[in-house]
Amino acid sequence: MEKSIDMNIIHIISDTFRRDNLAIYGGKGYTPSLNAFSEKCVVFDKAYVCSYPTVPIRGDLVTGQVGICRRGWEPLKRDVPVIANDLTDAGVVSMMIADTPHHINNGFFYNRGFTGWKWIRGQEGDCLETHPYDYESQDALQYREYTRTHPNKLPAGLGNHLRNIAFRQTEADTFVAQTVQTACDWLERNHQHENFYLMVDTFDPHEPWDAPEWYLNRFDASDYDGPEPIYPPYGPNPMNERETERLNALYRAEASLVDNWIGQLLRKIDYMGLMENTMVIFMADHGFLLGEHGLLAKNLSMYEEIVHIPLLVYHPEATPRHTDALASIIDIPPTVIDVFGAERAAQVEGNSLLPAIMGDTDTGREYAITHGAWVGGWSPDGGSPHGNITDGTWSLLLENQGAPNQLFHLPSDPDQMQNRFESDTSEARRLYQAFLDFLAQHGAPAAMVTEFQNRWQD
Repeated sequence: MEKSIDMNIIHIISDTFRRDNLAIYGGKGYTPSLNAFSEKCVVFDKAYVCSYPTVPIRGDLVTGQVGICRRGWEPLKRDVPVIANDLTDAGVVSMMIADTPHHINNGFFYNRGFTGWKWIRGQEGDCLETHPYDYESQDALQYREYTRTHPNKLPAGLGNHLRNIAFRQTEADTFVAQTVQTACDWLERNHQHENFYLMVDTFDPHEPWDAPEWYLNRFDASDYDGPEPIYPPYGPNPMNERETERLNALYRAEASLVDNWIGQLLRKIDYMGLMENTMVIFMADHGFLLGEHGLLAKNLSMYEEIVHIPLLVYHPEATPRHTDALASIIDIPPTVIDVFGAERAAQVEGNSLLPAIMGDTDTGREYAITHGAWVGGWSPDGGSPHGNITDGTWSLLLENQGAPNQLFHLPSDPDQMQNRFESDTSEARRLYQAFLDFLAQHGAPAAMVTEFQNRWQD
């Protein structure tokens, strides 16, 4: 596809940013920066996760290849092609700036191929700082996750996080602020490149939630003397109503912090005149359950709160509007490649969203498939598969070793409260067949497809 002008792309990823943080998606948060930005964008109303969660999602983004059947939560193999190399061949300078740690540390190497990259250290379990205070001791329980089943146990990595933020003095020391400022500094030094691709990947508002108190006061200014659920347990919600309210406030405060600093980046882009020749993408990698369906966190039933993500695309030649085009995260890499007019390598499997962005169509893919991929990926002899298949109207959840058991009609039941699996079995079978076809088309061995097929018995 020919590019119309010399273009740049700034690709902003926010981990665990629920779509309902934004007013355009029914906003429950305070996000004025992104709300204002959305008015200049093509807003995708039906955008979904593909491989899942954090590391597999980054694998989809940097390779363009569906990872569901090929990769789990694991280092990126050296023989897997990456789109950064395709961009280099097209004369595009690529830069990754990330504080999301998992796909960069421990030799995971998902930054491979980028012209340059910077890792903002310290998020979650990153072993960055030492501190004489024992954050794993009983004295630190006021900071711990709230769970009645393991009341004296810190979640993995939280002690490291607390050590890493012990020296924080101002809001500018928060990780999202450091990441955004690094991106702004990079733009000042590099904006004169003929073409550049800048990926800005912030882990916030992923837990632990520790936004400055002035953000929290927007959502919960009343007295609260309970335990602070800054890192909630994953699973059924053990909290009472007041504690769940506090959890929601902590999350929304963190999302508001993210909005403020992404707003700083968007203002920098505007002030530098880059809006004239730069496409800006804002997206989340996935969402989070805040008590809906009686559940907390993710890696559980893949309801809309988890798999249905915000996707905003600004293009200087596109007319701002909403589009119903069904999109998947795997469609982002070919979009990036097409904007730059680069050659699409053989491994790139998604569908470019550029026609939908430019208003040539509001038709997207027929189905969006989401599937969990932990260590080693899924195989017929291992794992506890969980996923979602949607056509934008119906949503089928996979549980119980990959067998579907929940079906929802989204237009009439957006909160997914009425399970229609028994009454609309034909729709469930259609969606499940789409899942099987997707596996077969994207690298699954025949035995794996057969095993999934056998998991739904008459």
